[in-house]
Amino acid sequence: MKNILLIRFGSLGDVVLTTPTIRAIRKEFPHARIAMLVGERSADVLTTNPHLDELITFERKARGLSETRRIVSVLKQYNFDVSIDMQRKFRSSLITYLGNVRLRIGYHEPKGFLCSVKIPEDENKHAIDRNLDLLKPLGIETEDIKPEIFILKEHQDFARDELEKLGANFEYPALGMFPGAGWRHRCWPAQKFAEVGDMAISNKNASVVVLGGPKESDILEDISNRMKNKPILMKANMTIPQLAGVIQQCNLFISNDTGPMHISVAVNTPTIGLFGPGNHIKFRPLGEQNTFIRHNTPCSPCKQFTDRCKDNICMKKISVDEVWEVVKEKL
Repeated sequence: MKNILLIRFGSLGDVVLTTPTIRAIRKEFPHARIAMLVGERSADVLTTNPHLDELITFERKARGLSETRRIVSVLKQYNFDVSIDMQRKFRSSLITYLGNVRLRIGYHEPKGFLCSVKIPEDENKHAIDRNLDLLKPLGIETEDIKPEIFILKEHQDFARDELEKLGANFEYPALGMFPGAGWRHRCWPAQKFAEVGDMAISNKNASVVVLGGPKESDILEDISNRMKNKPILMKANMTIPQLAGVIQQCNLFISNDTGPMHISVAVNTPTIGLFGPGNHIKFRPLGEQNTFIRHNTPCSPCKQFTDRCKDNICMKKISVDEVWEVVKEKL
């Protein structure tokens, strides 16, 4: 195996969860050329990964077939020996088929019928384990399942400087909070985030750092307005490596079921994941220092990105007291 292609052009969290697979295949093939086909918007999380030789970026939302044709042309130039398709879509299997990849490993039927080696899929597994299952045809098995992100010193310095500039006191713990999500039904109410933040400041002298994406400034402002003690609001235009640097500076991180939750686990910050409509079996934060909170409801997990739910009871059931008990213990 001289030329190896890994594929995952999903969202940020999905890409973070591929890093144990990247590490495992590099360990098995230390001298191979390993490239990763990744979504353009999530690529930054892998730019410093030493196990990859190259990133091939794919614009998922490009209209028409021009982007698919471009990627097929690129793959033909590389003469890949094998592809590991963690995307599980017809388009990804089509790209490798047309790109003349010799051995195409996937495990999705019927959408992946163009894969030459198909692995039976187990839906009741964590996403990391499902990704690693794709390596078994190559004789690779590992118990090293921790995701990882490699943060440069410049991003660590940026994070420290920004937090100090905004009033963080590193003599006391820093509690990070990510109250947003790509799908608003995954969001724990802003009022509850605000109450936990106030408790952390009053009881632990913590610096409460609230982060959000470019489209979530309304949530951040809502939390700030509801808090008796003002938190540190981080700007939403940070790069992914800068965001990872800020999360790494926190002593504890509370997040909805979204990409920054997985970043927190990858940078070794103790993490509390809040789950409602999402699938906790597939996406919960793994590791002894991490935990997740959820309540059983008949409709959870539900079909993603729909607006049929008018109540969001699965997230509302999570109480301030139960989150605070975990925060108090971990801080």
